[in-house]
Amino acid sequence: MRHVAVFDAYGTLFDTQGLISSAEAQFPGRGEEVVRLWRAKQLEYTWLRSLMGQYEDFWAITRASLEFACEALGLSLSDPARDRLLEAFLRVPAFSDAAPALSQLCARGVRCCVFSNGTRAMVEAAVSSAGLGAYVDAVLSVDDEVRVYKPHPAAYAYVCRRLGIQPPQALFVSSNGFDVAGAASYGFPTAWVNRRGLPAERLGAAPALVVQDLLHLAAQV
Repeated sequence: MRHVAVFDAYGTLFDTQGLISSAEAQFPGRGEEVVRLWRAKQLEYTWLRSLMGQYEDFWAITRASLEFACEALGLSLSDPARDRLLEAFLRVPAFSDAAPALSQLCARGVRCCVFSNGTRAMVEAAVSSAGLGAYVDAVLSVDDEVRVYKPHPAAYAYVCRRLGIQPPQALFVSSNGFDVAGAASYGFPTAWVNRRGLPAERLGAAPALVVQDLLHLAAQV
């Protein structure tokens, strides 16, 4: 059993679909498509800014992608509405399996850490809001030092440097195929939480373990 598990945040521990109710309250009948485009553009901007060498932190990217999504969908986004939706991102709910799975791992002596493209403040707010603080030993962010987004190798190198480990000493856990591929390519043993039953990414780096949710992960680690 490895004694360190590094978890991605959004899509792995936290369910970004939980933002739909907030978006629906602002844009009745359009909440789901707002969140779908918002999240897609959010990820796209991290990759593009990394390629451009033009870093902005994830909070700024989250705001910019929300503004783009609303304009693209022909929706008027007032400043107060924008701020309400951004605040909802700080309280994005955890998946129902997150707390029990992390609790089981901690009880077996596994050090559970979170590594995210999100800023430390964003992730810590979500961890606190979801009641996961008792299980999370450390929150790491690309914004702390790296200032380039996953799946860039420098992001995964920062995890090792920050935790004082070599890649084989930790299990890297993510539901995002690109993140799993990036971590595996760097040398981490990886677990893909394939919640949606998607095919594997064709990026040349396969996960060591594929599970359908975090409870299945906890049972196998």
